[in-house]
Amino acid sequence: MEPSKEEIEKIENHQMFQMANISNMKVPLAYRPNTSDMWLLEKIFKEQEYNFSIANFNPRLILDCGANVGYSAAYFTNKYPEAKIIAVEPEPYNFKMLQYNTHFYDNVQCIRSALWNKEGYIKILPDMPGNTLAFMTEDTTADDPEALKTITVSKLLEISGFDEIDLLKIDIEGAEREVFSEEGQPDEWLPRVKIMIMELHDRMKVDCSYEVFRAISKYKYLMQVIGENLLFIRQDLVTSCDWNGNVTLFDGN
Repeated sequence: MEPSKEEIEKIENHQMFQMANISNMKVPLAYRPNTSDMWLLEKIFKEQEYNFSIANFNPRLILDCGANVGYSAAYFTNKYPEAKIIAVEPEPYNFKMLQYNTHFYDNVQCIRSALWNKEGYIKILPDMPGNTLAFMTEDTTADDPEALKTITVSKLLEISGFDEIDLLKIDIEGAEREVFSEEGQPDEWLPRVKIMIMELHDRMKVDCSYEVFRAISKYKYLMQVIGENLLFIRQDLVTSCDWNGNVTLFDGN
């Protein structure tokens, strides 16, 4: 769902928001000064944290889970303009920014929900002042006034209409523990994921790494460390990988 004309004007005219002109981006991106938006802009566009080197990678479907205010989705849609991108973000103010920052692109679909191990309800825990980036969540019930519906990887794949996920990006502030747990049924969707890039948050929630590696260890993935992220590439798609981490996939992926 796109933001309304009134919502767009509110963001563009609001003194709390400013616009950043980014090199090689079609349109400016909105950000909130003196918040983690500025750090995230630098991380994605200056440090290029999602600029991994994979030849013959032509994604059709990208799931951006933990899309925040839309910088990663905007980055992906400019890098892979032919891909369908589903951007998932639970926090309401971030979601409005996500909608604004991606409403110029017809191939981006925004869903306000939280990635979890089942379809149900969670609530967002109190955040630190000035931190618009990290929001932890926990289970709750439908009658909780702060309840937010959750979604699973399998459901997102169903919504997409595709059979495989070419790129699954996960930055969900510790909820990866639940998503990759046995209750999250990763065996239903992991075999259909070609490439994953994710940040783990053991500092926020114990056993995140344990659950992720427990699930992934059943399958053959190449792994690289890129900044704070781990990049997993399905091994059966790879034709070569050099010492510098440059990966080549079979033509057509």
